[in-house]
Amino acid sequence: MIKRMSLFCHVLLCVASMSTASENFSNARQYALGGAYTAMTEGAESVFTNPANLYLNRNHKFSMSLMGLGAEISNNAISHLLYQRYNGDYLDESEIDDILNHIPNDGVNLRSDAKIQGINIGYGPFAVGVRGIFSYSSYFARELFELALKGNEVDRIYRFDPIKGDGMSIGVAGLAVGKAISFDRSVVKNFAFGATFNYLHGLSYTRVTDSHFYSQTTFDTIEGQGQFTVDYSEGGKGYGVNLATTVALFNDIRASVVVENVYSVMRWTKNSQQITFQLDLNQNRITSLFDQNGNVDSLLVTRESNTRIPEFVLVMPSIIRFGMMVPLSQAFIICGEYEISSYETAISSISPRSAVGFEWRPNRVLQMRAGGSFGGTLETHLSAGLGLCLNRFCWDLAVRSYNGITSNTAMGFGVATSVSIRY
Repeated sequence: MIKRMSLFCHVLLCVASMSTASENFSNARQYALGGAYTAMTEGAESVFTNPANLYLNRNHKFSMSLMGLGAEISNNAISHLLYQRYNGDYLDESEIDDILNHIPNDGVNLRSDAKIQGINIGYGPFAVGVRGIFSYSSYFARELFELALKGNEVDRIYRFDPIKGDGMSIGVAGLAVGKAISFDRSVVKNFAFGATFNYLHGLSYTRVTDSHFYSQTTFDTIEGQGQFTVDYSEGGKGYGVNLATTVALFNDIRASVVVENVYSVMRWTKNSQQITFQLDLNQNRITSLFDQNGNVDSLLVTRESNTRIPEFVLVMPSIIRFGMMVPLSQAFIICGEYEISSYETAISSISPRSAVGFEWRPNRVLQMRAGGSFGGTLETHLSAGLGLCLNRFCWDLAVRSYNGITSNTAMGFGVATSVSIRY
């Protein structure tokens, strides 16, 4: 009994700690611009973001992105101020109602995300790079929090459907190829196209495939039933292809289209299994609980089964990004992006995402940035950051706030830093 409950709690905590939707992270500059980076990126930084921009600037054959790190955590219900107000306090009825009023009817989404951008090296029309993505998501029904905060209401049936979770950790190695065609005496300065070929090395994958729970308390009985099924694997491999094109005008306006995962399939094969937990609350009288001095083993029955499977296949969604960069002056640039996915997953959304970013360069050393993103699978967020550039060596920092910028509205935060040799 104890062993089964420990295993169930372990899997449930793994799902609860997962994050979602990983944007196509390149560096802290992109992070500060709200993700609106498809048209702006150049050189080695273009490997995973927009391979068409790899060799737009032929005056500089060599470029390098040394390292980028990003991490974030957010939710869709509890702000920082609300957490501080009630954390550790005894909650009265009005305070419980205040917390529950902040929880959407369709449940609580918990998300944490980590990204590692390794060394990218570009030379001429070719570039290689490595990166790590740790992206998971979890969703819990509102009634679960009602039960935890208010306790059982007599004769009320609590339904905790669904509990959702989907996420993975993978390492990616990419080879990018880009080609730019230049035009003289034309409005169009360059027409570029490119492709990135990715090898995907899976580290872990967890997906909730089925879940349903209910419980009910009457004056003399407790009853309930639930099932929780996950697909789980400790490793796999796959391949993917990204395609892109960019049109650059003589006034440095750029328009880009990137199709990420034109083809992308992951096969999870290492220790792949389907794990199912079943829980039953026996309809024993409540008095039996006290007769056994608080031993609940007779009330709660759990069954756990593990089924080994040879593999399961994950087809990554195709994501289309439209980007635009408009230099308003030599010191000020505005960029925008529009994104939509072919289908819904933890890392993509059929709801479109829009992003806009601004970069101001008051001198040759300092670069200041701000941006925001709205819609899609990520919560609305606002970003800001700065870059320090000495000659071609650049160090970038960025911060991000989800759902608002004040303590009363912010429901998450993120940070990023990166170092690169930029042209």
